[in-house]
Amino acid sequence: VLEGDIFTDLNEAEWVGSSDAVTIVAQLDRYDGEFDGDGDWTSTKRFLVEQDDDLTTVNSTEIADLGEVDSGSPKALIDFATWAMKAYPAKKYALILSDHGAGWVGGWNDDEPKEGSALTLYDIDQALAAILRKTRVPMFEFIGFDACLMSSVEVMAAVAPYARYAVASQETEPALGWAYAKFLDQLVTRPTQNGAGLARAIVTSYIVSDLRITNTEARTDYLDELGEDVATTARALSQTMRADTTLTAVDLTKFADLMTAFNDFLFALTVSDPAAIAKARTYAQSFETVFDPEEPSPYIDLGNFANLVTNFADDPDVADALATLQKAYRATILAETHGPERSGASGLSLFFPTPDLLTAVGYADSELAYTAYAPRFVGVSLWDEFLRFHYLNQDFDPEAVDLSLLDPRTGPKANLTDYAIPLLTDEDEITAPGIDTELTMTPLEISEDEIAADDTLLLATQIAGENVGYIYIEVNRYDEENDIYLLEDLDYVASDVSAEIDGVIYPQWSADDLADFLYEWEPTVYTLQSGDDETVALFMPEVYGKGQRDTDYVVHGIYTLANSGAERYALMHFDGDLNFKSIFGFQDLDGTGAPRQITPRQGDTFTVLDHWYTINDDGEWILEKSPGTTLTYTGQPFTAEAYTSDPGEYVLGIIVTDLLDNTTA
Repeated sequence: VLEGDIFTDLNEAEWVGSSDAVTIVAQLDRYDGEFDGDGDWTSTKRFLVEQDDDLTTVNSTEIADLGEVDSGSPKALIDFATWAMKAYPAKKYALILSDHGAGWVGGWNDDEPKEGSALTLYDIDQALAAILRKTRVPMFEFIGFDACLMSSVEVMAAVAPYARYAVASQETEPALGWAYAKFLDQLVTRPTQNGAGLARAIVTSYIVSDLRITNTEARTDYLDELGEDVATTARALSQTMRADTTLTAVDLTKFADLMTAFNDFLFALTVSDPAAIAKARTYAQSFETVFDPEEPSPYIDLGNFANLVTNFADDPDVADALATLQKAYRATILAETHGPERSGASGLSLFFPTPDLLTAVGYADSELAYTAYAPRFVGVSLWDEFLRFHYLNQDFDPEAVDLSLLDPRTGPKANLTDYAIPLLTDEDEITAPGIDTELTMTPLEISEDEIAADDTLLLATQIAGENVGYIYIEVNRYDEENDIYLLEDLDYVASDVSAEIDGVIYPQWSADDLADFLYEWEPTVYTLQSGDDETVALFMPEVYGKGQRDTDYVVHGIYTLANSGAERYALMHFDGDLNFKSIFGFQDLDGTGAPRQITPRQGDTFTVLDHWYTINDDGEWILEKSPGTTLTYTGQPFTAEAYTSDPGEYVLGIIVTDLLDNTTA
C-alpha cells in the first residue's frame, strides 16, 4: 500500500541527490498490483541517488536490478547494507529503513516471494550485528525508522549497541513519510555534522517541510489524489497532517543511563498501590495497536505513564525516582515533535499489556512472544520482572539486569536467547493482586418505556466499585426478521469532572457520580457516505474527551484495493465533529499486524463491519460481526452524518470497565 509513497520519497531524495561529500544509495523493492508509475517495474533495484527535479520518475543511476527479493528477510537488509558500505566507504554511515512498522513485533512485511515474510525486532538486531561484523565498521552514526510505531524502549534497546543516534515515531506515520528533500539538503550543505544534527533535522522538518506540502505543484497533485480542495495552503495542510503524528530523535549513547533510571523507578513502584499502576496504564497516552483492534492499545507513552502513576501513587519515594527518570529522559531525547491530538507523547513508548494480551504474548509458544522478539530490552530492563510482579505478585531482584548488552563492544556478541525467558509458565495464574476488580450495577432504570424521535430518555443505575475505568453507553436495535440486536451506537460517557495530565484527558468518577449514575440518551444513528451511497455504521470511540467533540472515533471494515483486489482490515478515523481524518489498513484480515496509511484511489471499496448480538440458550449476549454494506471511493473523501434513530424496539446498556479492562453491564 505504501509503494507509491516510498517511490515518491526516493524522488524527494533525488531533489537533492548525492554530493562529493555525501553519497546516497537506495534499494527499492516494488509491489506488483498497486502503484503503476515509472513503467510499473516490480523488481528490486539499487540506485546511486543523483539530483533531478522530477518527482514522478527515478532518474538516478541504476546500479543493479536484483529481480524479486524477499525484503522481509534479514538477508536482504544485510546484503544491501554491506554492499553499500563496501562500495561507498565513508567516515560516517546512516541507515534508514522505510516500510510498515509494528513496534517490538517488527514489520517490513513482504509477501513476495514468500507469503508472510517480515522482519522481527530480533531479526533487525541480529542483522545490524552481522552488517557491522562483515564491514568491520564500529558503529552506525545514525539509524532511522521511517515506519509506524517504532519509537519504543524495546526498539531503541535493540539498536543501541549499533548506532549513536536514532529517529522513529511512536504513532503511525502518514503516507507522506519523512521530508527527505529538506533534511538531505541540510546534510549535503553541512556534511561534517554528526548524527545528532541529522536526527534533529529529520524531526524538525517532519510533515511541515515535506515537498508534497511545500511544493505547489506536488501539493496540488497530492490534494487532488486525496479528493481534497487543491487550493488548500501548505500551512493548512501541514496543520491537518501533523495533528496526530509524532517523531522522536534519540541519543542512544545515553540510553543505558535511561534504563538505569527506568529500572530504579520500577522498583520504587513495587511498594505503591497496584491500582495506581493499573489506573495509569488505563489512562496513559496510547498509540495505534497491532493486536486486537477492539481491545485497549498496549503501546503507551513512557513519560506520560510515569507522570500519571506518580500522581496516583502519591508516594515521595516514587516522586524522587520520577525526577531522576525525567532527567535521564531529557538527556536521551534529542528532539521530539507531536501534534495536538497526541499531547501526551513525550518521545518513547512502552508495551504494557492488559491481562488478556499478556496471556497472548507471554508464553514460550506464543505466536508473538514478547521476550523472544525483544530479548535485548528484556535483558537491560526490569520491565519483564515488573509485569510478573504486577500481575502475578512475583518479587524480583532489582539487580537482575545486564547493561553490557547496550555496550557497542560487548552487546553485539551477546547470546540474546539467554534473556528470552517467557513472561508466563503453564502454572501461572494472572490475579492482579491488590487491585479490587469487583464491579456491580443495580438493574438499569429508564424514565419512559417509549419516546418520540425528538425526545430524550434518562437511564439510571447505581455503580459500586473502587477502580472504575471507562463507562460506555451502548445502543442496540432489535431486528425482528433475523432475531438479532444490531449494535448501532457505542460511546464514552463523560464524567462531570475530567482530569488532565500532559494534555491527556481522563474521567474522574466521584463516589456520588457512581452511586447516583444518570445518563440522558438522545436517539441518534450515524451513517458513512461515499458519493451517493450511504449506510449505517458503528462509530466506535477511540480517544476519550471531555465531550463528544473532543472524542475520536473509528469505523471498522474491510478495504479492497481496486488495482490488485488485495483486502485489508481497516480502521477509518473521524474526529468528534465526524470529519474524516484517515484510513489505516493492517497486515492481517483479523485487524492485527503492521498498520499502514491507505491513500484512497478511485474504485477502491470499504465494506463496513456490522456488529450485532444474538442471545444463546443460557441467556448470554454473544457479539458477532460480519461484512455489511460496501461503499466505493468516488474520488471525494468519505463523510459521516448523524440522524435521528429509526422507530423500533431498542435495548440500551451501560457498560462499566475496571482498570484491568474487565466489564460489567
